[in-house]
Amino acid sequence: MYLRQAWNDPRLAQSDILSEGIRLYDWDKIWVPDTFFRHDLGSWVHHQTVPNKLMRLSKDGDIWYVMK
Repeated sequence: MYLRQAWNDPRLAQSDILSEGIRLYDWDKIWVPDTFFRHDLGSWVHHQTVPNKLMRLSKDGDIWYVMK
């Protein structure tokens, strides 16, 4: 399953520094919405040796987060 989320955090807007979006690797330092599935009876996140996550930050503070 792919989980894709997008939101805007104006605190991260750096239009004068960034010419284009950048890829972020330290996910624990960026706020991520606490997503849940309503009426879920049981679920888990499959742990892998390398996390299947992608996070991109655009110059206007838009964040795109993908988790597999």
